[in-house]
Amino acid sequence: MTQAVRDEFMRIKHTGQRNALTHEEKEKSDFSVIEYMDLLLRSGKATDFKDKCFCFWNISDSYAMLRKPDELYKNHLKFVEYVSMDDKIYGFWPISDCTQRFTLISGGYENFWHDLYKAAIESTSVTNENYRIAYETHRAALSVHSDLDIPHEHIEYYNNKFSEFIDSNKLREEYNFYKLIFLSAQIKAFKRNDIYIEDMCAEFFETLGSKDTVTVYAVGEWEYLNRLRSKRNQTVVGITAAINSLIDIGEKKRALELYNEAKKYGFPENTYVNKRIY
Repeated sequence: MTQAVRDEFMRIKHTGQRNALTHEEKEKSDFSVIEYMDLLLRSGKATDFKDKCFCFWNISDSYAMLRKPDELYKNHLKFVEYVSMDDKIYGFWPISDCTQRFTLISGGYENFWHDLYKAAIESTSVTNENYRIAYETHRAALSVHSDLDIPHEHIEYYNNKFSEFIDSNKLREEYNFYKLIFLSAQIKAFKRNDIYIEDMCAEFFETLGSKDTVTVYAVGEWEYLNRLRSKRNQTVVGITAAINSLIDIGEKKRALELYNEAKKYGFPENTYVNKRIY
């Protein structure tokens, strides 16, 4: 992707500023992203395989942000068909985002997403080239939401496949991070208060003093979704997931103790956590 296209996308999407936007401004931004991505596809400016997938992914993501499941579904059909035309390593790309999944489920497309996940698991080999986006897919799959009706057998299936992924990637440098995310997802999905996740979180505390890295890629690019997260990013994301999972099952005291302890080592204040925990 050219830097000019990336810069224009980030300008339209208000990358890094979205939380400061009003609801109306966010909607305008999402529609603008859809228009721009569609223009790139129709005009032929997006010709590379990865560039087209980036466009499809962000059209779906914008419809997810707008809570428009029918439009998301129609675009995702095109996305999946296009991905299937290329190398099998890209099979996880259309199912790598939780918000897109939740929006599809809200519109009655739970089986559609489940079938995509199952097909990707069965046909896409996890290799050095795609294991990070495979993790993103498993995390999205095992995520649950109280307002959504997700069949228990599907959750069990996602749990088993995520577990298999964890077991088969023990030598990866992100293994501990992946396991922390997996256990946090289990706590919420199965309301398990017997998983003492605090000890594992404590093993990450020292990395909170390390420097973060800034990616040059845009959200939705293969290189963004499949990137190596910095040690600090892994720690912040992992501990945040653990804290929220404890809150979700009513363990606010444990969540607050973990949150306060992590902040002693440099864990940042989290507005969402603050709203839920105090």
